[in-house]
Amino acid sequence: MKVKILKVATEEVVASFIRKANAAEMPSIQQNWRFNFNKELKKLKNATGYLLVTEDTPDTIEGCMIFQLKDMKEPYMAFVEVAPHNKKNKKRYDFVAGCLIAYAYQLSLIEGWEHFKGYLQFDVMEQDKEDEIKLMSIYSSKYHAKRIGNTTTMVIVDDDGDALIAEYLK
Repeated sequence: MKVKILKVATEEVVASFIRKANAAEMPSIQQNWRFNFNKELKKLKNATGYLLVTEDTPDTIEGCMIFQLKDMKEPYMAFVEVAPHNKKNKKRYDFVAGCLIAYAYQLSLIEGWEHFKGYLQFDVMEQDKEDEIKLMSIYSSKYHAKRIGNTTTMVIVDDDGDALIAEYLK
C-alpha cells in the first residue's frame, strides 16, 4: 500500500509504502523499539506484521504494526509504534502512526467478519495510568478513536475510520 509521510526537516511529502513483514524483519527492544515485535508476531494467532518504509530507504523502518484477526473475525491492532527516530521533537517523519492506524482500519473493512467489518479494536496499556490517559487522548483527538466505557479498549468505526483513510491513505 502506497502512502505519503512528511519529512519534518523540509516539510516535503515523501513517497512511502506499507508492506507485510515476517517475524525476522520486525524490530525489537534490542534495536531501541518499545516492543519486541518479532517475538510478539510469533506468539499471536492469526496475526500479520506490517512495516512502513520510504521508497528511497526501504531498509529503514519508519514504523510498524501488528494486525490480528481474533477468533478469525474480529479486527484488532495488537501493536503499533513509530521508529525511535520518529518520536518526540527530533523526529524525521510525521504521519507514520496515522498511516499505520488508517491501514489497520482499512484491513478491518477487508478482513472483519459480519458486524466486525469496519470495527477496529485496540487496547492502550501503559505502566503509568497518567501516560495511559494521555495516549488515549491522542488516539481520540488525532485518530478518531472512541474509548469503550471505562476500559482501556478503544475502537475506530464507520465515519471515523473513513476519515482516517481519507486523511492518511488517499
